[in-house]
Amino acid sequence: MKYYSWVEKNRPKKLEQICYQDEVKKILKNFINNKNIPHLLFFGPSGCGKTSTILSLARDLFGSEYQNRIKELNASDERGINVIREKIKNYAQESISVNDNLPPWKIIILDEADNMTIESQYALRRIMEEYSKVTRFCIICNYHNKIIDPIVSRCSLFRFKPIPDNIIKKQLGQISEIEKFNCTNEVLDKICSYCRGDLRKAINFLQRCNNCFGNKITSMVIDEISGVVNQDMLEKFIKNCINKKEKEVLQFIEYFYYSGYSLVNQIYSLHNIIIKSKIEDKIKCKIILILIEIDQNLIKGSDELIQINKLAYFIMSQK
Repeated sequence: MKYYSWVEKNRPKKLEQICYQDEVKKILKNFINNKNIPHLLFFGPSGCGKTSTILSLARDLFGSEYQNRIKELNASDERGINVIREKIKNYAQESISVNDNLPPWKIIILDEADNMTIESQYALRRIMEEYSKVTRFCIICNYHNKIIDPIVSRCSLFRFKPIPDNIIKKQLGQISEIEKFNCTNEVLDKICSYCRGDLRKAINFLQRCNNCFGNKITSMVIDEISGVVNQDMLEKFIKNCINKKEKEVLQFIEYFYYSGYSLVNQIYSLHNIIIKSKIEDKIKCKIILILIEIDQNLIKGSDELIQINKLAYFIMSQK
């Protein structure tokens, strides 16, 4: 059987099919009606429709000429200044066939542009200025503050918001019907809570469940393959830390470590548990600050066993 990606199969083809980003769509539809767009900068978290939106806009603008009028590059793979000077500049200066019904320019899409080097960004800025009559740029990133001001000032900015769980659940339900994959509401809810507004991640996760377990998928299986510790176990761990039950805390840490769980994947859940706990606010703030510090340490490559012991010891030391 040939493998295909459910994300690509279900990717929107028209701007009106993009889910949730209504304010963005409203403005972009005006651009389409006027057959003119400025340089664009799309920013927001992963999986909220940034790339799908510009591809849908290009289809609506160029119709059957769509493939000839766009160039898509992933800046995290091709981030160096040579790529800017060669691939992007060469495409930007290419002539296009004249068509009275189409805009007289093409679109270059730079995905994950916040991974570009500063030198590359300055080279890009010069190309954007030089070829603005025949080329439009769409800069896509998670954090627009990582893009230099001279580029940001030349673009119209669009903020993309995380997709709410109810909309993700609806999308997953529709895909499940198309793929003939029986999925309970409990499973869909679990996937939504795990993916936290990332629709692409949710669809990929749904497909992985189908490939591995078929219709036998349960919420317990979701916990197992997501790499996130069961919520009840994490809550019990925090409670034991607060109550200074050293034996139980050490037993959990040993289980956690030898089960191969990643502490990075638990930070969000631990944060929510602390926020919802009955600990006094002053201590909550201190624990949240330690969680932030631990998250930063893990990103830098710190040992996970040391960091989870650090968290446990800190909570147990609070009076």
